Formats: sequence, C-alpha cells, structure tokens
Amino acid sequence: MKKVQFERKLNALTKQLTIRKFILFIASALLIMLICLLLFVFHNKQSSVSHSETSQSSLQVNNQPREGKDYKIQYSNSSLIKRTTLNTALKEAGLFDFNYLLNTSDDGGNDAKILVYYNQTDQTLIFKFYQNGYQSDNDYQIGGYDLKQQTGIHGLQPSAFNGLPLVYTWENLKTK
Repeated sequence: MKKVQFERKLNALTKQLTIRKFILFIASALLIMLICLLLFVFHNKQSSVSHSETSQSSLQVNNQPREGKDYKIQYSNSSLIKRTTLNTALKEAGLFDFNYLLNTSDDGGNDAKILVYYNQTDQTLIFKFYQNGYQSDNDYQIGGYDLKQQTGIHGLQPSAFNGLPLVYTWENLKTK
C-alpha cells in the first residue's frame, strides 16, 4: 500500500508542478507583453514629440519673410560695387533683417521701400527709407553707411544722394 500512496502523491505533485509551470509560463508571457507594450508606447511618445518639434520648426521657417512673396529685391549698377560688398554692408546696417523691416508695430521698421545709392568717391552708401503710408517721393528718411569705417552715418541732408547711382532697391510687397 505504501507504493500506491507514493504513486498518488507523485501524481498529485506532478499535477501541482504542471499547474505551477503553467501559471509561471502565463505570468512570464504577460510580463513580456507588458514590457513590449511599454516600449512601444515610449517609442511612439518620443516620435510624436520630435514630430511636433519638427512641425514647430517648419512653422517658424514658413513664417519667415520670403523674397517674391513678402518683399522684392533689385540690384542695379552692379559694375560699380561688388554684390558681396554691398550685401555685407547692408547686413551690417540692419537692412537684411526683413522681419524688422516688415514689422508695422512701433518697434518695427514699418518700411514700404528702401533705396540705396552708392557714392564711389567717398565709399559710402546712402539710404532712402519710405515708410508704409508714404504720400510722395519726398516723404522719406535718410541714413547712410561708411564702407571704409564700417559704421553708420547720421545727419545726412537730402542732397547727399543727388546724382548718385542707385545700386539696391528693397520693396515691401505686403503693402500693395
């Protein structure tokens, strides 16, 4: 009889071990699925964040003023001054900050048109600024830039650009 009891206990133990193995297998499978799910969610969250960052940066790029849509640039008399020299001077003078030039608030340039004349003898650029809403060709402000000193020129008179060749024109297309 001892042998029969031993076999019954062995069968019961085998069933218990099988049930434990089955429960352990299910628990392991659930744990692995949970880890995979968390990895999937984490990976998708990072992708959506970088996607929104990309969208924001592309929106910022799209909000930048564009030549031909927001403003127009025209170069003239290019044999008098190198375009790179002119562009460098205009950049130093702040005339390539198109966001500022197009800004109609009190903090902005509020410019409709800018004409740039070149004095080859003095190596200076003379600027005529026409603000939005100007009424006539006499409704402008004057500024300048010394190419040798690389500084702005103030206190210019309207005669400062008389007889000088026009080398650059910037025009705000949003005001038309």
